Amino acid sequence: SSGINAEYGVPWALIMSCSINGILLFIAYKISKKARSDPEFFERPSEVLFFPDQGIQCPRLNSLRGCLDASCKFKHTPQSLARLKDILNSATQSLDVCMFVMGSKQLIDIILEAHARGVQIRCICDNQDEDGTVLRELRSHGIVIRFDKSDYLMHHKFVIIDNKMVLTGSYNFSRGGMGINRENIIIVHYPHIVEAYYKEFQDMWELYGTSKFSYNFRKELVYEGTG
Repeated sequence: SSGINAEYGVPWALIMSCSINGILLFIAYKISKKARSDPEFFERPSEVLFFPDQGIQCPRLNSLRGCLDASCKFKHTPQSLARLKDILNSATQSLDVCMFVMGSKQLIDIILEAHARGVQIRCICDNQDEDGTVLRELRSHGIVIRFDKSDYLMHHKFVIIDNKMVLTGSYNFSRGGMGINRENIIIVHYPHIVEAYYKEFQDMWELYGTSKFSYNFRKELVYEGTG
């Protein structure tokens, strides 16, 4: 009743405090051990974007004061296209773009801006739009684009940013993908996932850059029983 341990003369409050601190230290130790054994333990969570947007996000939404215009017609909730642009603009070292279709001028402009500030750009596309206006514009600025010229489709849609992040899903860099179709993008930071996508991109980059690649490349592999 006096709050003192009768046998040792230690206040109960001190005993409880030590016990709680001991538990917290044990939890911290277990978390630290887990983090050391699993480098992805503290990785940022994945993120998902869905399209089409409800509208155009207000340019002042993320400003310090926000939008104060009561008559503003823009959307005042986060929209997927604005988020996608922010993520692409975050590139500081490299952008590896692998897209079945690339036809969105807004997204192409982001790639050109990244190129202008020194980001290394590589693009892989299907050859169905090889002579399209948008792709010609990229090449006119010195950006290398390699094409799948087989009889089949290069149907991937993914982007690797700085070898640290992957954007993938159903979304093409097209006008339809941007504002009409039901599409999705998932943003992943897990190193083993990024590494797998990078390997796939690198394999295609080397394949589509060799003179040995032919229009019937995959058919020949299938006929030889290795595809």
